[in-house]
Amino acid sequence: MALSEMTSSLGGAVSQDLATVQAPRAAIDLHWASSSVFDVIGSWAGEVDNRAVAISMATTSRHLSWRVADLRELIPEPDGDEADEPPVQIHPRVAAALDAIRAIPGTAERLGITHRVLLPRLAIECVVMERGTKADEDPDPVVVIAGALLGDLRRDRDDGEVLLAKMIIDVATVQKVGERVVEAERRLVEVGGLVPVSVA
Repeated sequence: MALSEMTSSLGGAVSQDLATVQAPRAAIDLHWASSSVFDVIGSWAGEVDNRAVAISMATTSRHLSWRVADLRELIPEPDGDEADEPPVQIHPRVAAALDAIRAIPGTAERLGITHRVLLPRLAIECVVMERGTKADEDPDPVVVIAGALLGDLRRDRDDGEVLLAKMIIDVATVQKVGERVVEAERRLVEVGGLVPVSVA
């Protein structure tokens, strides 16, 4: 699916509007989303039974880890009574949805979810963030990172779709992958999307 098609199909579920991006909330939201997707895909990379898929997922995880580290540097450390609190408030329903997605079995199915649900939803957050920056302003560091992440996602999705096309060789596999993709998408829609409520 082209990025423009993703924007059209998922636009209603995007958690941020097109107003000017404000940090550190934007950094917190994108950090949470990126690290959550990293956790799911990283765990799958060690479990799938196809070497090419494992390498593809590990590569995507490595790219995500770079951006997660960059974003973490933009999140202020809490002060005073909040010093022992985590920097991001995790929404329990979103976390539960991601845990359920992580438990979905099947190598082709997981590859499909990676490149047709998780990465597209993360890409949408980056697109919205980029469009929320006024053309005559210097972009905030979080927007610069979002742009770099979006480039990574596009390349990884292209490579993943090529690999997925090689695995979907019959109608039965098409149906299995399609059903699991819909299941993963449904779970995220039910909880309001990938990005949870964040700490202001």
